[in-house]
Amino acid sequence: MNIFRESIQVIYGWLKDCFHGKKRRKTLIICSVTALVAIWLFLCVSMHLTVREPSFAEGDCMLYYIVNADGMKGLGHSILLLVNEQGIGTAFSFNGMQRSLRESLLGKNGIGKMSTGMMTAEETKTFLQTGDLKIDGDQLTDNYDMALYRPITTEDYQDILEQTTPYFAAEQQFAALYEKWVVEQDADKKAEYKQALEKMGQDKSLPVYQIYTNNCDHAARKLASAVDLDLREYTCHTWHMTPNGNLKAFGAKAESWGVMTLGKQSIYERMLMFLVIF
Repeated sequence: MNIFRESIQVIYGWLKDCFHGKKRRKTLIICSVTALVAIWLFLCVSMHLTVREPSFAEGDCMLYYIVNADGMKGLGHSILLLVNEQGIGTAFSFNGMQRSLRESLLGKNGIGKMSTGMMTAEETKTFLQTGDLKIDGDQLTDNYDMALYRPITTEDYQDILEQTTPYFAAEQQFAALYEKWVVEQDADKKAEYKQALEKMGQDKSLPVYQIYTNNCDHAARKLASAVDLDLREYTCHTWHMTPNGNLKAFGAKAESWGVMTLGKQSIYERMLMFLVIF
């Protein structure tokens, strides 16, 4: 009986100390961290995607919104894949071109590069099975992990292709101006070209690359939004910032899209696919 009474007294004393002074602060910190971790894990579980077939009616072509989980240092990289009636795949990957990584991280706008490449029907099929993309171009030779997909019509296919035109036009305009700047010998004229290049990178009427507001994932979703109202609505209101987070958040809402994994994921890739939700 005395041992029981002493145990109660010890526990009471510990609880009392927890809410006073340093022990109280330490307890509050531990409880706060525990609560945040619990909330984070709950959100991870709620956004977890499992493989499923699309519920859209059959189409002549296919649209794939694909993420490389460990791209961009674990934040992910998104590409868009269009597959036509013959099974030929065309991939699109939007990246920064005018700015260095440091400048991009500081939030500086710049002209981007829409890398694109085609695969035969057999190569496309192999890519969707293995996740290994082997096309020359930025982020087009890499291993990809998860995709949302749906059938689209031939008209939808063409609509998405038309949406890429401004990206290629801006890139070509920048390349022509940059070439003039490189070969120009007159100092004053060279300064004018440099100023024009800088101005072009800040032109909001162009689809400039901005790592926080118009990156690879924004471009992929904008292109696909041309034929999908749900994705357009999601893109207008999402608070998620990373490709991993957006693919999972949209996939959890848009149950009509199919979900697939590409090849086998490493433990690191699986952890990223589960934990990255912001």
